[in-house]
Amino acid sequence: MFKLNKEMHILLKQTLESQNKHLLWLNVYEDLSMIETEKINKLRDIIADELMEKGFDERDNINNLGRALEELIDILGNLIP
Repeated sequence: MFKLNKEMHILLKQTLESQNKHLLWLNVYEDLSMIETEKINKLRDIIADELMEKGFDERDNINNLGRALEELIDILGNLIP
């Protein structure tokens, strides 16, 4: 069983609300290891889109949101067998 901490769970929800509301239902999974690999990859793509849009400052330096989004992408990537 794999659960996101509260901060990452909120970040995932906010990202889905911003990027792809029709996948918000994935945020209800308490155990992320139950999500299919295809859906995990889709989530990672959505988070990467959010990273590109909001994760860098005007000088293209990664900001705090960007670091958190990268961490979330890595966490989800570790769930892929």
